[in-house]
Amino acid sequence: MRRHLATFITNRLFQAALFVASVVAAAVVANGGSLVSAAVVYDPRQPAPGELFTAADGSVNYLRSEIPANPRLDTKSASLVSLMGSNTPRLNGPQWQITVYTASNTDPVYKPTLKYAKSWGCSVGTDGIHIPAYATRELPGNGDGWVSVYNKDDGTVKSIWQASKSGGKWSGSCGGVWKANSGGGSETKVTGVGTGAEIQAGFGFIQNSEIQAGVVDHALYFTSTKTCSTGFKSPAGKTDGNSSGTCITMGSRFQLDPSVDCEGLVGAPAGEKMICRTMQKYGGYILDSGGPGPISGIGIAGDDLSDPARMPWQTPGNGMRGTRGCAPVSATCGLVANVGLDGSTAALSHIPWNKLRFLATYNGL
Repeated sequence: MRRHLATFITNRLFQAALFVASVVAAAVVANGGSLVSAAVVYDPRQPAPGELFTAADGSVNYLRSEIPANPRLDTKSASLVSLMGSNTPRLNGPQWQITVYTASNTDPVYKPTLKYAKSWGCSVGTDGIHIPAYATRELPGNGDGWVSVYNKDDGTVKSIWQASKSGGKWSGSCGGVWKANSGGGSETKVTGVGTGAEIQAGFGFIQNSEIQAGVVDHALYFTSTKTCSTGFKSPAGKTDGNSSGTCITMGSRFQLDPSVDCEGLVGAPAGEKMICRTMQKYGGYILDSGGPGPISGIGIAGDDLSDPARMPWQTPGNGMRGTRGCAPVSATCGLVANVGLDGSTAALSHIPWNKLRFLATYNGL
């Protein structure tokens, strides 16, 4: 009882202190096609825009490089897009949402037992992983149960796959380490094992701070039910696909035709227009095998810290609570729902997804 009460009080104190401890940053938000500067309050328990996989170390900038005009296209681009049919993209639901948390060396350090450490080479480093008390794993069940942290003191992004906590100790099946100032490709891994594409959990995911800012300045993570069983493209370092024939190579980058008028999408909410603009400027990567469709499953952070129902370490806050377009953000209206989004295809139905095109390489050259 004392433990539950302490957790409850701690969560409430974090929420009360948010306006004092938050990072206030300048963000650019779209407003009817014109750009305006706005002060946005970000919760410091999760990364602010532009903090993850920046390629500041000089490695290949897969995530934040803009797609050039007239990029070279994959010779099978039209066939790959046609795989989609009517099963158009949607945001990942709660069981597939990976949240990255900020941490520091003052947070508790764990040296988790990893089931596949010897057979797969899984590791979070010999110095362990600092996981703050407010961190919550991805919902288990059909999901992967990831817990992922960005340590601002040592500059790493560390994750545990199929994470669990018992007796005050974290454990899991696997894990890996990347540097936050790297480009995030498989070749920049520090140690351990990543996702099915051998990139870090959370790479390309839309952060809650980006939802607040109204701008996503990086390529998006997508899943596919039609990933090829052989071959892959950077930033991927492997494939876990099982398709052949007309299939999508793991790591493939694709783009929404820049001629689409995102601001003119009649009936589209702010969140959908944001994704439309992102898909034109940065596009998306196929980085995991899974549903619900051939080009689907857009990665998004899962723990809305404004949800009073969240319970670390097991239950993340639901950013999709409430109806699409609800306002303001509250106990019954999540951050994602507030900008008109949820996990349905209807939430992104105004975007002409048939106008996608696949690039020959990550940079279209």
